Amino acid sequence: MDTSRKPNPQRSQHGTVVVGDASAMSPGAVNSIAHSCSPWLVLALLAALAASLPFWFTLSIDRGERGKQKQYIEEIGRARQDLFTGQLVYTDVKSLQLEAGGEPRLFRVDVLGRTRSAKPGEEQAPLKAGAQIGVKLHCAGTAVRCAPLSSERQSVLSKEDRATWMWEVSSQHPGKITIAFTVTAYLGDGNTVLVEKPPLTSRVEVAEPSASWFSWVKDFWGWAADAIATLGGMAVSLSAIVAVIVMVIRRRLPDASAAEPSTPEPERRAHRRPRVVVTRSARLGPQRSGRRAPRE
Repeated sequence: MDTSRKPNPQRSQHGTVVVGDASAMSPGAVNSIAHSCSPWLVLALLAALAASLPFWFTLSIDRGERGKQKQYIEEIGRARQDLFTGQLVYTDVKSLQLEAGGEPRLFRVDVLGRTRSAKPGEEQAPLKAGAQIGVKLHCAGTAVRCAPLSSERQSVLSKEDRATWMWEVSSQHPGKITIAFTVTAYLGDGNTVLVEKPPLTSRVEVAEPSASWFSWVKDFWGWAADAIATLGGMAVSLSAIVAVIVMVIRRRLPDASAAEPSTPEPERRAHRRPRVVVTRSARLGPQRSGRRAPRE
């Protein structure tokens, strides 16, 4: 007879059976325990999964962004490695010989894949080529103008490529002006900058207009045109003033027919002796009876 004591099962507050040894439990008791715990366990797992979804979603986005950023950095690095040393040739601003009010001068910039000797009136400097190149010109000063004559971007992809930019530079007043330009290499057709050369800045003096017969004729013609315009305006103004004065005078003067008084007839003199008319009967003789002689 086995004298060992078997553990007595006890029920907890929730109705589950708690035993001291799981191996001594019957299969029915184990199934009842699993059946009573499974709904709560499933709900807990679902809640934990729902709470962790934003974390896993953010983590996946961060991994994707990091991957794109890594690819972007690697692309820029490869593009910079593909660049090679080219040559920048540009016009010396002192050779422009700008005059106030004169004809515009051409400022030129060349980007070459291979080097060449600079010509008189040119400056040169090394730069990175092998991509799409953009050149911008900036002019500062009183009444200075820099008009572009070419596209802002051009491609210099190989040693045999060459690109040219041109501007018309002019100024209406004498004095100092500043001309600066930047050269930028871009990644493809976008706005991502691979390399940008520091601005090349130069100051130039705009001279007074030269005194020539043409400038004298031009100045005289301008003075004559201004004088004619001024005199014409004065004549128009004077005519308008005279017309206003005449109109005011006419309004103030009275009408001639109404203002002129009638001329009185001269009064007859009271002491004037009446004129004696001698009739024929008086001259012929004594008057006949029955008729009176006219009084004198």
